[in-house]
Amino acid sequence: MEGNADLLTIPGVGPKNLRKLEEKGFTGMAELKQFYKDKFLGKSSETMVEYLQSSVGIIHKNHAESITTFIQESVDEELKVLNSGARPKPKKRLTFCVEGNISVGKTTFLKRIVSDTIELRDLVEVVPEPIDKWQDIGPDHFNILDAFYADPSRYAYTFQNYVFVTRVMQERESSDGLKPLRLMERSVFSDRMVFVRAVHEAKWMNEMEISIYDSWFDPVVSVLPGLIPDAFIYLRASPDTCHKRMMHRKREEEGGVSLDYLCDLHEKHESWLFPFESGNHGVLSVSKLPPNLDNSLHPDIRDRVFYLEGDHMHSSIQKVPALILDCEANIDFNKDVEAKENYARQVAEFFKHVKQMKEVASTKADEGGANQRNVLLPREGGLILPNGTRFPEFAVKSLDITQAMSLLSGQ
Repeated sequence: MEGNADLLTIPGVGPKNLRKLEEKGFTGMAELKQFYKDKFLGKSSETMVEYLQSSVGIIHKNHAESITTFIQESVDEELKVLNSGARPKPKKRLTFCVEGNISVGKTTFLKRIVSDTIELRDLVEVVPEPIDKWQDIGPDHFNILDAFYADPSRYAYTFQNYVFVTRVMQERESSDGLKPLRLMERSVFSDRMVFVRAVHEAKWMNEMEISIYDSWFDPVVSVLPGLIPDAFIYLRASPDTCHKRMMHRKREEEGGVSLDYLCDLHEKHESWLFPFESGNHGVLSVSKLPPNLDNSLHPDIRDRVFYLEGDHMHSSIQKVPALILDCEANIDFNKDVEAKENYARQVAEFFKHVKQMKEVASTKADEGGANQRNVLLPREGGLILPNGTRFPEFAVKSLDITQAMSLLSGQ
């Protein structure tokens, strides 16, 4: 198997499909690419899908489609490089952050729905919350999570500071994955908009500490774009339900977490990710989306997708989409396969929508760059347009070039 290790990096190729490819004589990815060039280049992708199913024995069509798409795109990229002499650009995958209250079911969602369904298995890399790093720090194996719950007024700032550091470490460690979608459990934004707010309001983080936290949060996030997700998935359940699940799982550090604290966290999640319910209408509903994006939403998620906006929203996640998933019901995913597949299908459709949204935005940006007009800087200072019109002085001083351009063009 070592000689064919690169085949295992192809979405849709697991141990069983690897053996089937080996039996057909494919000793590595290079041979599979060459076979595609010889037999299927320029033809419909369905022809290779049919070959993989009928001749190789790939049982699941979605596996055959994933293999075909990967090989097809890899060959196309290589041919572009050969024709242009340029180096290939790395493909940017999408990152979604899974948010929700304590014990809402994030671990179950990531393990049983994302990692255990055909729809998502080859699509998603799961990055769980780095709880193990919080429970075992340094040579003395200090447990900062336990310390925080035991004495929150002493350790709230220390804990939130270290949580941010571990999320940065985790983002770096998972940045080179091959799968198209990275699902990260929680984010620095839920830290800031939910948990830091909660401990500050509870007087566990004093004014000096919250000011220190705020002083470095924005500058650090601004230089680490990997921390900013392409979308959020909000797992939503009532505080009572979360409290019952927390009592059932009995995580040692959470023994002192009260229902009142879960209610407070729930309200903060709602005002951030689902403000219609809380009365703070700080999101764009789907009805306000541009028609081309609205039409790209599958009916199963049309009423569950919102775009974040508002003065309370961090500037870097304005207009970022969020998918709301109802997790109130207690479902046994060992028995209710249909419910599991329904959740997986909604995530897969949301991925398609966000991917299309990004492609549309990228196309518009490219078109805008091609049509951009130059701004000339005369020797004596000041800015003028090619037609001789001078930029307003306020725009030069404030560097608000976009606003000035709009004023001059009458838009």
